[in-house]
Amino acid sequence: MVTPKWEILRLMGILALVSIAKTDVIDNGLRHDPIVECGQEGLTVRFMTQREFEGHVYVKGHYDDGACRKDATLEDSVNFTVPYTSCDVRRQRSSSPRGLFLSVTLIISFHPMFVTKIDRSYNVQCFYTEVEKTVTQALDVGMNPEQMASIHGSEAGKSRRPEGVDRFDVLDGVPEETITSTVTLPTCRYEVLAESDKGDAIKFATVGQRVYHRWTCEDPAHPDGTTPFCATVHSCSVREESGKQALLLDENGCSVDKYLLTNLVYTSALTGGQTSFVFKFADQPSLYFQCQIRLSLKENGECHRSSDNCPNTLRGKRDATSLHKRSAEKLHETAVHGPDVDVFSQSMTIFEIDDDSQDNKNSSSSAMGTLLTGHGHVCLSPWSFGLLISMMGTIVLVSIISLLLLCRRNSAKVSFLEQ
Repeated sequence: MVTPKWEILRLMGILALVSIAKTDVIDNGLRHDPIVECGQEGLTVRFMTQREFEGHVYVKGHYDDGACRKDATLEDSVNFTVPYTSCDVRRQRSSSPRGLFLSVTLIISFHPMFVTKIDRSYNVQCFYTEVEKTVTQALDVGMNPEQMASIHGSEAGKSRRPEGVDRFDVLDGVPEETITSTVTLPTCRYEVLAESDKGDAIKFATVGQRVYHRWTCEDPAHPDGTTPFCATVHSCSVREESGKQALLLDENGCSVDKYLLTNLVYTSALTGGQTSFVFKFADQPSLYFQCQIRLSLKENGECHRSSDNCPNTLRGKRDATSLHKRSAEKLHETAVHGPDVDVFSQSMTIFEIDDDSQDNKNSSSSAMGTLLTGHGHVCLSPWSFGLLISMMGTIVLVSIISLLLLCRRNSAKVSFLEQ
């Protein structure tokens, strides 16, 4: 039996798809998850590949820096060390447990030139615990010759006590006792949410989109909310992976530029936030935010923050430095400070608004039109609208051809009858 043409074409299409699928994936990958070793001066990442490694492993945003990138090894094992003093390694202090987080994002790319779908991205972290040590030193208390002479007098073997002193002992050493009290500090986090404080954390956004910045600390020792601590968000900056940054809140927690982020609103002792609109660095697709949270003790059950005296109205980048300095000095005089905790938001990819594309989109939408139905209007996508136009054109063309054939047939029939 002869195979129909459509069957041959179908088999050719399947073979073509199989061929494309085989050439779409690089024949390499990781044997297992990378192993991280935290050293004194840097962190080392070790991983094994299924075949010879011909790509690159680098710190995100620092591909052009040779110290932050390791190229093809042409072996199936790779060792890559990132020094803590370069490549914009993030540093984050932790209060519970006490210590220091050092983190960096690594990209493992298997293609020599391009990023493909089999590449991997890892957030590598090292935590160094802060060890508390109590140092004691024995203190010998003795007397100088004048004091000894005043006690013993000039007569040998005869002693007298200083005036007003019934007993006077000379101590060779003083025993020392250390009393330690441990206080669990609140744990803090920073999130950028969609629309409001009820929204979800976002990873993708568009310039001009409304978002909500939320800072939250939780006191595990006081889950009922009667915490003795107050949280003050300050020293906030927006950063992108290559190291570029801009200040949003100063050291007192006051806004630097109202067009980027206005003064924060605190809804509780350990919670604050503010609404803003998404912005980005020029020609940089991703960014994240870094802030510090100052933990201080309440005064008479109330929170007194350095940001309480921030100016309410700002003209772009403000110049009220003296006012903020006075507020900081006042806070220093009255408040009991705890440590500053570093917090980072999630990393976000920001898309730009293309005005030309937007205009074209609007014009296409207006040209697309709507279909009027009994239930209202139904909007069509450009693809659906094009398909509909094609179908309508085909129907019209078929109708015209059918009409012409019918007319020609009738004309031939009339001529035959006349003969």
